[in-house]
Amino acid sequence: MDQEVLVSIRGLQMDLQSDEDAIEIVTSGTYKKKNNKGFLLFDQYEEDQSLTKNVLTFDEKSMELTRRGGSQVHMSFFQNEKTLTNYGTPFGNILVGVDTRKIRIEETESQVHVAVDYALELNYEYLADCELTVDITPKAQART
Repeated sequence: MDQEVLVSIRGLQMDLQSDEDAIEIVTSGTYKKKNNKGFLLFDQYEEDQSLTKNVLTFDEKSMELTRRGGSQVHMSFFQNEKTLTNYGTPFGNILVGVDTRKIRIEETESQVHVAVDYALELNYEYLADCELTVDITPKAQART
């Protein structure tokens, strides 16, 4: 059964100069769990007001993010593995490398917390160390 949820996504990038860049998105979505795998669907409005549809799937050793809209990407995070994908933008494709160090999932009755620690490359060049955290809370829980 799909459950209406509140989604909080935080991303942190730390580059070689020790500069930190943080983003946070809070939106609503739907979540279900099937065969020990979590499925999160949510929409996101970009700066230009275009709509991006997102699907996030995860288990204890992997996470996959698919984005469709103004930009298109399917990123795969497998613990202790490096993956490559094309990030499609209106201006052309960018080759993205993701070297996943660790995936942590904590699940309680009132929240699911997913954290991924990884290194990010663009066109085979190291860009930053990153951490992505996703908190999923049932809407009924978020209101109380």
